[in-house]
Amino acid sequence: MLRMAVGMVSRVMEKRQGMQIIEVQLGEGEQKETAQAISFADESYEPGEMLILNTTAIRLKLGTGGFHLVVAKAGDHTERDLAQGNWGHVMKMRYAPWQLAVDTVEEQASPFHQLFLREDLSLEATPVIIGELHSLLPVVAAALKCHGKMGRIAYVMPDAASLPASMSRHVQQLKAKGMLDAVITTGHAWGGDREAVTIHSGLLAARHIEKADVILCMLGPGVAGTGTPYGFSGVQLSEVVHAVSVLGGIPYFLPRLSFADPRPRHRGVSHHTLAILGRYVLRPVLLLMPKTGGDREQLMRSQIASFQESNKHVVVWGECGSETRLADLEQEYGLPFASMGRGWREDPIPFLTAVLAADQAVLSLGYIKERINAGSDCSASPDMLAALGLYLTRNEGLL
Repeated sequence: MLRMAVGMVSRVMEKRQGMQIIEVQLGEGEQKETAQAISFADESYEPGEMLILNTTAIRLKLGTGGFHLVVAKAGDHTERDLAQGNWGHVMKMRYAPWQLAVDTVEEQASPFHQLFLREDLSLEATPVIIGELHSLLPVVAAALKCHGKMGRIAYVMPDAASLPASMSRHVQQLKAKGMLDAVITTGHAWGGDREAVTIHSGLLAARHIEKADVILCMLGPGVAGTGTPYGFSGVQLSEVVHAVSVLGGIPYFLPRLSFADPRPRHRGVSHHTLAILGRYVLRPVLLLMPKTGGDREQLMRSQIASFQESNKHVVVWGECGSETRLADLEQEYGLPFASMGRGWREDPIPFLTAVLAADQAVLSLGYIKERINAGSDCSASPDMLAALGLYLTRNEGLL
């Protein structure tokens, strides 16, 4: 299904970097409707102009935020550049009507090309916090930045969900608040401060170009799911884990948790997390789990028991922070913390776990630095992760 329509501009409702929200009129007579459309083009719109709109998602009542998508101005045949670059010859969204050339960090004309010719390039034991839910990105970033000595934070956005980074209001807000230093869009995702062809080079760009001390890698907004352990956007995180591991980073996995989701498959530890870590990931991770006590913790422990029995992953259980801290972080961030339509007061566990992940990553930095200075192994090997997990467990509460 591909639904297209022509609509008339009423007004530009919002304009931010990389994106505009436009009020449009569609149809005639009794079929006339007022709707909103998103444009990613770098051009101006005036009331009365006619636009070609992709209406497919709204007609299917999908969760695109309630927007049509602007394809082009109807009847305007002037050739012009709507997404200007500097050296880019690499196409993203290849062979789609909106394919565009972007300035990738790796290509020959890039000022960083020589960097990516190095075969020994690594992440240098940089912590990478990996998670499925984009809604937890601001919680992790805000919790990281609240630590006074926290350095630079980069967000690497894969392409399993939203492709344009400008779709994320969180990215815009985090950068405006100084809680995020750089955004790198990888694969067919586009619109970051840096563009990369692969998740591997995107992670390396975060470390070596943006000088990130901690890297966040979570899917963009608009993930897809089918109620099966095979067809969901989060499967791509297995590729992220492998990339971090083989490139010499430290993979911290932020699980998808909930005790308010009405769907049994997402209660406690989501079947998405269990599928990713249980079947698809071939390298060990540091899995960060919250101590809740009672039946909830017992349920989560039983759900991940196979990981611990097989020693496939290093599980680090940490004390949950206070909800007061969540409230303070939310106030500092300036927008509500919400995930899957629920605020943190309705379902605090996923948000508290995101804070825990940030704290554990910060606590790790000193230990990793000591090992590097001592010439010890800092790869994401089972022994290194086990040693780091033991350090985190013994030093819990030091931050």
